[in-house]
Amino acid sequence: MKVIIVDDERRARERLARLLSPFPDLNVVAEAENGLDAISCIDALKPDAVFLDIQMPGIDGFEVLENLTFRPQIIFATAYDQYAIRAFEANAVDYLLKPIEADRLSLAVARLRERQSSLDAFLRSRPPLKRLVGKRLQRLHVLPVEQIEYFLADGELVFAVTAAGRHMLNTTLRDLESRLAPDQFIRIHKSAIVNLSHVAELDPDSRSSGSVRLLSGESIELSRRYAARLRNLLGW
Repeated sequence: MKVIIVDDERRARERLARLLSPFPDLNVVAEAENGLDAISCIDALKPDAVFLDIQMPGIDGFEVLENLTFRPQIIFATAYDQYAIRAFEANAVDYLLKPIEADRLSLAVARLRERQSSLDAFLRSRPPLKRLVGKRLQRLHVLPVEQIEYFLADGELVFAVTAAGRHMLNTTLRDLESRLAPDQFIRIHKSAIVNLSHVAELDPDSRSSGSVRLLSGESIELSRRYAARLRNLLGW
């Protein structure tokens, strides 16, 4: 799970990052020292969870939540106990009081894992997506999924690629993978999911696992991690 730490105190961020290091499934991808930085960082990186301080200069932790367009799991970490009720009204996973102890953090991580597992199960139970909304040339376009050739993560952004070009999406590849029909869309690289209806051929490469060439003529790298499943689906 991708994690962001938000706290205006550098030592508090460093200590929490150190306490989180024994958990191999948690990857601290960024830190923010104030509310404004937190909002831009969370909306850009779309983490699974955020450890969020409450009292910070300018915008506090609750105001951060009010201004997010992407909502991750939230664990509040604060030196004040008077915000606990408000925190759980905001559907927080947990409420940690500083200084955070390792045993108490372990309990919070267990709750986070349980919440994330339930969320993943819910996402898998939803019917497959039939359409998406993407932004291109300052306009919003409704995209039937069968017209999408592939999905691409380019840095912090995710795009749906059609014959008309790239359309920017407000989602992650992980969420898309859980919502798309698994017999139609398959991840072939950490940064790409392809529509099998648009696959023309596979090009083997002794240096890696090759590439996938689409009907449009475009080639996308096929990583070793995903090659076997793709070949199995294609009957190769």
